Amino acid sequence: MRVIVIGAGLVGISSAYFLRLRGHDVTVIEREKGPGLQTSFANGALVTPSMPEPWNAPGCWRVLLASLGRSDAALQLRVRALPALMGWGVRFLRNSSPERYHESTIRNVRLALFSLEVLQNLRRQTGIEYDATSRGTLKLFRSSEALNDTIRAADRLLAEGLKLRRLSRDETIQLEPALAGIGDQLAGAIHYGVDETGDAHRFCERLAEHAQHHGVIFSFGTSVSRLEARSGRLTAVQTDKERFAADQYVVAAGSYSTPLLRSLGLRLPVRPAKGYSVTFEGLRGASALSIPIVDDDMHAAVVPLGHAIRVAGTAEFDGFDLTLRPERIRNLTNLAQKILPHASLDPASARAWCGLRPMSPDGVPIIGPAVMSNLWLNTGHGHLGWTMAAGSGQLLADLISGETPTLDPRPYSLARFG
Repeated sequence: MRVIVIGAGLVGISSAYFLRLRGHDVTVIEREKGPGLQTSFANGALVTPSMPEPWNAPGCWRVLLASLGRSDAALQLRVRALPALMGWGVRFLRNSSPERYHESTIRNVRLALFSLEVLQNLRRQTGIEYDATSRGTLKLFRSSEALNDTIRAADRLLAEGLKLRRLSRDETIQLEPALAGIGDQLAGAIHYGVDETGDAHRFCERLAEHAQHHGVIFSFGTSVSRLEARSGRLTAVQTDKERFAADQYVVAAGSYSTPLLRSLGLRLPVRPAKGYSVTFEGLRGASALSIPIVDDDMHAAVVPLGHAIRVAGTAEFDGFDLTLRPERIRNLTNLAQKILPHASLDPASARAWCGLRPMSPDGVPIIGPAVMSNLWLNTGHGHLGWTMAAGSGQLLADLISGETPTLDPRPYSLARFG
């Protein structure tokens, strides 16, 4: 079959790769000049099955209300974004009940663990390199109560195959000596050995090169202007360059999938949540981390990436605004300096970035068929795009190819929203 994939980020390229692996003729359309230049460009670099929880935890409405007008809030809602979030926001809050929140967490951890296995196989089969490491992540706690609460909450995830190790303060410093400067502040940590890190943008570049070598066609710098439909099927994609026609169509354009599909009458329940990162480059020596550090209070992580350290996190509901807000950047640089007080990190030399995470109202991605018989979706991954990209790509390729997926696709279908 001929398949068109719209979007060349982590999810779009993974989808294209697995579709080509199954023998389809694949064309990828991307408005940017190269792969992975939007949300995949400078994300947190974390592949973390250990972080499957959606952001709409029970009681999140209090957090969102308290964030109005506060620049230091980890999860922030801006007033001007409210009109676009009204219907979606009701669903977001409805899915924050303890029962639904737990159900979404389980769905995410299953896809995340599956995706990690797919990613590891992909790495072996293709030989692509993207600064991948497998040292796990270290979640820090400054109170024994918070540590105990997290351990208790992890029981259900342990049943799904997620493994963790509880560390004392001394064991934490022994595992990551770079934390010695804040050892007196720590009650302990949890080490999730299953987690990985890697440069998502480099992964996109390398996998695109590999896919192109094996027959995938990429049309970069090409903007979609219109989706043509007739008799319940898509018939073509009109762009600013040419008209593309295929048998099947995949929309994997992240947050931009929503306005793209609106012309077809499809109200896709995906909204953008802006995330930030700051990268300190050229770091060497004992001050640099060897294991990513997760600070749950700030919804942020400090991640070693080659000879750089990247600090990423926070979530801001502000529509499609990509303005780099100084106060949000300052929050991340301050966190890095608190975690590594002796690392001589210079905020003036840090490279700041922001991207739009595509969020579904239940915090679970949308993978599978849409309202038209030859239209497919792969979006809504939120903060877990890198974690779930490979597995989502394989799952979608199985569905389009008529094969029985390894993972049950029903929990990720658009149909769950009615």
